[in-house]
Amino acid sequence: MHKKLALLLVLVNLSACQGHINQIVTTQNIETQTATAIHPTATVVREDWTEHKSRTVSLAIKIPAGWTSYNTDAGIVLNERAALISDAVSLQGILVHIFAMSVEKFHLPQRSNVNIAWSVLSQIVTNPDYVGNALVSEPVAFEWDHHDAAYYLLNNLDGTVTVLLAMELPNNKNLVVCHISSPIDEADHVRDLLPELFSSLRVNGTLVDSSALDELPDPLVFPLVSTTSVLR
Repeated sequence: MHKKLALLLVLVNLSACQGHINQIVTTQNIETQTATAIHPTATVVREDWTEHKSRTVSLAIKIPAGWTSYNTDAGIVLNERAALISDAVSLQGILVHIFAMSVEKFHLPQRSNVNIAWSVLSQIVTNPDYVGNALVSEPVAFEWDHHDAAYYLLNNLDGTVTVLLAMELPNNKNLVVCHISSPIDEADHVRDLLPELFSSLRVNGTLVDSSALDELPDPLVFPLVSTTSVLR
């Protein structure tokens, strides 16, 4: 499939993603080039919790009933609708990847009143190494449970769209990134699902209030080929 979504990682033999594997192979650039799936075929058919721990950040989230989930070296993957493994199968349902990423490689503003998440995403959307030829919106800053946050929208030009959410952690060295992709005809479902899906997200053991996601535009307006405000 497409080779251009931002902020994900290499998932070797990513069986639960089927035809969406090329997206994840290329969108890992910001995090690591060596990460591999730990349990790529693990299937969860009941509501449960999954977690990921690194040296600096721990993540945990409740798995919606009927979804599949597995861990990667960098974070957590949730898949709404697994399909039979086939190179010809396109993304079905919603695919979510949650991970922490260092901001040290980016140019950070010296002023303390600048939203770090927005600053980092503003650099990402202009870098073809991260977004390829996708159509991408301008990043929008917002506050997520008293943390600086930002998001942008991608039209991957392959029948899929992506919402990329990033939230700054208090140490100013890491962002928690939530990468949500779906077929374009299910984009409205993504917007409706966001507050509920992330209502159980815990970062370093602390529950993150998802009510700010209720304030995102409804519907989310993904960039179109004719949209003049699209970054290239």
